[in-house]
Amino acid sequence: MTVWKVWRPPPVDEHIAAWTIDEPPGLQSLRAALLRAVADRADFVAADTEDLAERLVIVATELAGNALRHSRPPTVVALLRSDGHLVLDVLDNDPRSAPTVERRAPGAGGLGLQLTERLAQEVGWYATDGGKHVWAMFSLSGS
Repeated sequence: MTVWKVWRPPPVDEHIAAWTIDEPPGLQSLRAALLRAVADRADFVAADTEDLAERLVIVATELAGNALRHSRPPTVVALLRSDGHLVLDVLDNDPRSAPTVERRAPGAGGLGLQLTERLAQEVGWYATDGGKHVWAMFSLSGS
């Protein structure tokens, strides 16, 4: 079992978008909105935008789904820009529980945080008075 490191992402240069999700069916709208947010940005052309968008959608779905499953609504997902990177920040209402990766047998579930670790450049979490922020960072340069 591995617990994610407590640390904050780099300082935010731009708040691109944010979505509030109250229940699992809202994840479908989140996925569509993320795809639009990436496709609409001409300044993301240096990266493989299709690959970037797919990785963002998978990670956002996993992190927001975990927040809905293990905390009480609402869950807030923010897409941020920070020094050549995109940061997905998912806020839930449970500042006490750290994201924990448990190795399980195939088919036993619990692969969301493992996927996130593989698809993102960096991951982390931190607690605030408002809850817990779980975040994943993606390079815009494709590296």
